[in-house]
Amino acid sequence: MSLKKLDQLIEQNVAEGADIVRGGPVTVDKIQRAEELLGVAFPPSYKDYLTQYGAIEIDGRSFAGLTANEVGAIGDVVAFTKNAREQYGIPDRYIALDFQDGDVFLCIDTQSKDSAGESPLVLISPVNGKQQGAVVSQGLVDYLEKYLSA
Repeated sequence: MSLKKLDQLIEQNVAEGADIVRGGPVTVDKIQRAEELLGVAFPPSYKDYLTQYGAIEIDGRSFAGLTANEVGAIGDVVAFTKNAREQYGIPDRYIALDFQDGDVFLCIDTQSKDSAGESPLVLISPVNGKQQGAVVSQGLVDYLEKYLSA
C-alpha cells in the first residue's frame, strides 16, 4: 500500500500499452478546501493520492480527484461527490470516486476508520444510497494496486 509500488505498477501498465493519465499533484490547501466543501476528512492514503497524482484515469476509467482547476470545478471529486449526493441520494459520509458502469458508486466511507485513520472503499447503490456487499478495499491506493495488478 505504497505510492512507490503504485508508481511502479503505473509505469509497468503504461509499458504494456495501458492508457494512464495522471492529473498532476495538488496542494495541501486545495485538499483542505475540498474537505471543507464536502464536510468530511479525507483518509491519509487519499490525501497522498491527491498530493502525488491529483486524479488518475486508467483506460478511460476515472478515479476522481482534484485538478489544476478551482476546487469544485466540473469533473473533480467535489463536484462528482456533490452530484452523487444530490442526484442519487448518496449519504454525506461517502466520497464518490467512480460510477462503475452506472451500476454502483465506488466510494470512500469516511465514517469507518482503522487505527491508522484509513477509510475503506465500498460500493454504494445509486437507487437507495446503501452499501452493496462487503468492503471492496482498505483504501484507494490499495484498490488501485489491485486494479493495476489484475
